[in-house]
Amino acid sequence: MRIINVMAASLDGKIAGHSLESDRERRDYGFTNKADQEFVRHQLTTADAVVTGANSLRASQGAWQVLNHKDRFATWVVLSRSGLDHSLRFWAQDQVDKWIVTPDVSMSIPAGPRNRLLVSPGDGNPAPFVVRQLKDAGYQKVLLFGGGDVNRLFYEAGLVDELCLTLCPLMLGTPGASNLLTPPLSRPVHFRLESSNRDGDLLFLNYTVHKLP
Repeated sequence: MRIINVMAASLDGKIAGHSLESDRERRDYGFTNKADQEFVRHQLTTADAVVTGANSLRASQGAWQVLNHKDRFATWVVLSRSGLDHSLRFWAQDQVDKWIVTPDVSMSIPAGPRNRLLVSPGDGNPAPFVVRQLKDAGYQKVLLFGGGDVNRLFYEAGLVDELCLTLCPLMLGTPGASNLLTPPLSRPVHFRLESSNRDGDLLFLNYTVHKLP
């Protein structure tokens, strides 16, 4: 199985002006353009699952619904400690398989044939648990959509294989902005640049993670 971190970031490493920034706000800031949107859609056409955090999902209100090579939508795996509002549009996307991963044994989610609650063990890093579930489901390609806290969990566990980074021509410089990766990591992560492409002022960078033995 391959895990690909797909992100857009400013020149100072920020992915949003604030934690609940909407997709429209991101476009207004200059975090994305039509080419970036098409790039993400292309990634989804070959993805079995998407892993994201609850705040990222709340900001977008729902899943991207793009049919993949198996003529189905990717499973959306959402990491959450506090749960998701049952009125969120996400729950009405009845063709999308939804996995909610939480350490909270008392959490509830709306009933539905595609809704699955997974309780991760203990207070440790849930990323290895998530990966085991994905492998058991037979998934081959998984997209990691952030945010910074979720990215850190997967990098800390050494589970990310690639980073597809859209580098955006802006600096935010604001204290409340969200980081590409929320500190701390116990050790640096090293990358190898595989390709770079330009569309206007945006750069599309593809890295593989150099995994230490």
